[in-house]
Amino acid sequence: MIKHVGKQGDTKVAVIFREVPEEEHMCLVVYPDQLQQALHDDLMNAIQSNEGQEARNLGEALHSKIGSNGESILNTIHKNAFMKKVRTQDVIMVPRPNNPGVRLDEINKIIRDLDTGSQAAQEMAKLDAQAGLADPDKNAAAVQAAAAVVGKPSDQGILSDSVLAEQLVEQANKMKSQMVGLQAEYDRLMEEAAGLNPNLAVKKKRGRPAKTPAV
Repeated sequence: MIKHVGKQGDTKVAVIFREVPEEEHMCLVVYPDQLQQALHDDLMNAIQSNEGQEARNLGEALHSKIGSNGESILNTIHKNAFMKKVRTQDVIMVPRPNNPGVRLDEINKIIRDLDTGSQAAQEMAKLDAQAGLADPDKNAAAVQAAAAVVGKPSDQGILSDSVLAEQLVEQANKMKSQMVGLQAEYDRLMEEAAGLNPNLAVKKKRGRPAKTPAV
């Protein structure tokens, strides 16, 4: 299981920083297969090193790792503008080959929740138990989001009104299905809470009693 590696669409990425300061929906990545061989090897060796795997952000380890050119690997990729800023929702972390993986924005949310002391530890334990895999429904949504990075270009190389309309309908349908799932999860959690503490049960609104039909 290797941390810090994933994909954006069909392109392999190494996530250097999981979040950009004040832009938590963005991250900084490098595309290893687009690097010169020496730098590619330096980067992959750094990722697989103990320091790389123990680092919260790969960039922290790369800062102290010296590449074959005698410079810090982080400094080399920064100086040559190899780091790119992309949306976290478009990056799927794949800790093991041939597995669908999990979206980076979902991982970041769980880590933030843990940092603020919430009960998201259960979610993190679940991800660990699944070797970094998300639920099937989330996997499908993540794969679709990554595949949509390039959009659906029209013949003119821009998005036509019809294509935009298509995408809006697709997004609306996804949101609708998510709302149904969230409502079901809300109902389940409320029932569970009521079972533990009857005082928390949702009280039904009282209406006027139905009139007795005349005989």
